[in-house]
Amino acid sequence: MAKKLRPEHIHELYFLSNPQLSPDAKQIAYVQSYIDPAFQTAKGADKEMGAIPRYKSQIYLARAGEKAFAFTSPGSSASQPKFSPDSKQLAFISDREGDRKLFVMALAGGEARALNIQKPIQHFLWHPAGRHLILVLQESEDKQEGKKEDKKAKQEPLKRHLTRVYYRGDGLGFVPREAVGIYRYDLKKDEVGGVLELKTNPQGIALSADGDLLYIAMASSPEAEDQWQSGLWQLKLKNGKLKELIPDDYRLSEPYPSPDGSFIAFFAASEKGNWASPPGLWLAKSDGSEPRLLTGEAEASPSTGGDSRYGAYPNPAIWQDEKHLLFNLNAEGRSHITRLNIETLVQEPLTEGDGVITSYHHVQGQWVYSAETPSQPGEIFWQWGDGLEQISHSNQAFVKRYGLIEAEPRSLKSADDSVELSYWSMKPQKPRKDKALVLEVHGGPHTNYGYGFYFEFQLLAAQGYEVIYGNPRGSSSYGSAFRQALLGRYGSIDADDVLSIARDAKALAEAESSLENLPIHLTGGSYGGFMTNWLIGHTNEFKSAVTQRSISNWLSFYGTSDIGYRFTLLQQGGNPWEDTERLWQQSPLKYVANITTPLLILHSEADYRCPIEQAEQFYTALKQLDKAPCEFIRFPAESHELSRSGRPDRRVARLEALLEWFKRFV
Repeated sequence: MAKKLRPEHIHELYFLSNPQLSPDAKQIAYVQSYIDPAFQTAKGADKEMGAIPRYKSQIYLARAGEKAFAFTSPGSSASQPKFSPDSKQLAFISDREGDRKLFVMALAGGEARALNIQKPIQHFLWHPAGRHLILVLQESEDKQEGKKEDKKAKQEPLKRHLTRVYYRGDGLGFVPREAVGIYRYDLKKDEVGGVLELKTNPQGIALSADGDLLYIAMASSPEAEDQWQSGLWQLKLKNGKLKELIPDDYRLSEPYPSPDGSFIAFFAASEKGNWASPPGLWLAKSDGSEPRLLTGEAEASPSTGGDSRYGAYPNPAIWQDEKHLLFNLNAEGRSHITRLNIETLVQEPLTEGDGVITSYHHVQGQWVYSAETPSQPGEIFWQWGDGLEQISHSNQAFVKRYGLIEAEPRSLKSADDSVELSYWSMKPQKPRKDKALVLEVHGGPHTNYGYGFYFEFQLLAAQGYEVIYGNPRGSSSYGSAFRQALLGRYGSIDADDVLSIARDAKALAEAESSLENLPIHLTGGSYGGFMTNWLIGHTNEFKSAVTQRSISNWLSFYGTSDIGYRFTLLQQGGNPWEDTERLWQQSPLKYVANITTPLLILHSEADYRCPIEQAEQFYTALKQLDKAPCEFIRFPAESHELSRSGRPDRRVARLEALLEWFKRFV
């Protein structure tokens, strides 16, 4: 008999990421992360808590037909595996010697070798000849801003002198001011040699097949970088000569030169410079001329949500041969590896089914990938032609132990009868006596729910709730018009769509149970938090609500969010000094006096994406109005990513708070 899933059981999950095939296509590497419940003894303010759970990661290796095994030890964290060109060594990042360093280790065995690199590593690649590594290195903020007066405690700088509009990033902290550099590391000599200093941070690097040219996606200046722009540059490694190939306004990333050097593929918005449009796969000649979009309205990068991923999930465009590119297509809540003919533009799926491929890699007609479904956390798969092998079974015991639930896909017409809306229902095996439902609203807004795995949804279903989640207009994976329909009018058609999904699910549940007026609770984070705030200010249909990492006031969001100055302009169509009324009309705070729904506010104190002042404004207004129960839980030192990669004990506390609030309002 299956056990009942509880918040603390998230500690039993494994997170599989970053699968890599060796160049000879005979073995794979991947990263398996887990939560160590007693990794580090707490100090200072947390001393009373004892041991604090932390994430740890190991690199695993596997060969066809053989059981995967741990390549790195469990006592340290290791990530970013990359095979050497001869498939005999593996480079990876690890903290096994305390600091985060780059290591190289022979696959035949022996000790890992720490490379003599003193600066933090941003990117690294093997040179095709195998003797060198190409590095992007950068000084840390600590080194820039002064010495540590106390080795036991990090000291804050005397001051921070800001000159750029983008000066801090969510989950990153304050952005270092100094330039990064391209370096060549000689493995035989064990030394680093400088190649070129860059003015801005690369958004991806790639080497030509012969190793002579390095392609770099980056902005031409700090000012262009502040405006989220980036072009394509070519660096000759022999002489350090840098040349611009494609200008900044493409806002491109992740270049991939073709095997024969004739073309360069890259990712950029399908409408040049408009990142609200679907992410597209583009192709240009090797000199950067004649860029053309290959994928039309198809989304060439996955954005289906999930809350049980930890680590890196690369989804590159990979050249299968001179005429075919592979990419991870996101469509209607699914994502699958797809082959594209660059001449005919015909797309051919190479994987199939109701699932989400979260990361993949391809070599010699074979591909490895991490994949998940609503009832199956991520695992690693190896596929070639008609053959398919599941390499990892890390979460098999978890699935069996807790009897995870399948999701039922549903659809309905929008209220204005103009589009089809997709949503899913996760029905509990043992419903609550009140047959309550919980409606979840995703963030973004240009992401999508679908066939990804959510521990949170399984947890709510285990507690007896029917979980409802779907894709209102603004969501990704349904075409450009659907994705951009809410621009400049948040809280209109998107709110109508969310309510249509809620009402349809509630009506079906009432018909099935022969009961009337079933309670339905509401929650969402980021854009979903905005929608939660908005809906309870415009309807009293929900029994209770929990708003998470939310937006309440576009006027203040503009200048306090790390992306506010660009996001608000694109999504809302204005700025606070010229379009004050427009932004205020679309701010949930304007309608706060209408709220009678009990509301719990969850927000992280180090959230720079949706700063905590957004929650503070909403909370203060609701407490002053005193029309409904309202409570506020703050999570210290956590970013916007609390629900997905926050400190494990705080993730558990968030889930416990969510459950307790819904149970309070029966």
